[in-house]
Amino acid sequence: MKNKKIFILSFFFLLIFKSNFFSQHLKVEYERTDLQDFKSQSSQEFNNKVNSVRKTPMESVLFYADGYSFYKTTPRKTFVHDAGKVGIGLNEKTKREVFKEFQLKVYHIKSENGSYSYYDFPEINEEFYGYTEMNYKNIAYKDDVQKIDNYYCKLVEATLVNNSVAKIWYTEDIPVSTGPMGFNTFPGLVLRVELPDSVITAVKIGNDTKENEVEKINPKLKIYKGEEFQKKMQEIREIRSKPTTQEIRL
Repeated sequence: MKNKKIFILSFFFLLIFKSNFFSQHLKVEYERTDLQDFKSQSSQEFNNKVNSVRKTPMESVLFYADGYSFYKTTPRKTFVHDAGKVGIGLNEKTKREVFKEFQLKVYHIKSENGSYSYYDFPEINEEFYGYTEMNYKNIAYKDDVQKIDNYYCKLVEATLVNNSVAKIWYTEDIPVSTGPMGFNTFPGLVLRVELPDSVITAVKIGNDTKENEVEKINPKLKIYKGEEFQKKMQEIREIRSKPTTQEIRL
């Protein structure tokens, strides 16, 4: 009976140690796999090259320390495709199609519900942050269990504002509410997100994050929220919808 009590207590303290081991500092590496082919009005050769590049998973990393988190992606290889000439004589110009992924940076501040995404738009010579909260239309916790990198994960299905459904796998073995791309409101570390067009999966989990790796937002940059943020992004979309003959950006 005594040995049984010792075993139970040892197991209990092991669980506490495991939770505390990850509760303050985390470094999680993810890979995103694209599920759909890229299609555009650009040349077929360009579309083929883009799809070839997108076969390589996009890498990203999440740093977490004491309630603060910083998530960033590593863009895949940029390339320029020569799509031929337009114009005649002195007015002849080269039409270039450019594939360039922009780095995503997402910040979460302790005790806040939403996240801050960093934007840098040379077209308007402005850097800023956009603050958003994950407003799900519906959240359904399921009984499904999946093992990811030796951690048992539970499933929650969240209906997004565009009516698509995200399948989110989180582990209560690491009881911190954080994850990639602003998925940080669930009762455990998010290790996998299944979206209609992509899947993000953790490939390496550790606790070796340093304080200076959890990048903080720049207090000198403007923060857009709510309707003001929506108007700013619409302005950018309108500018980018007018490609020049010199360059076409994605």
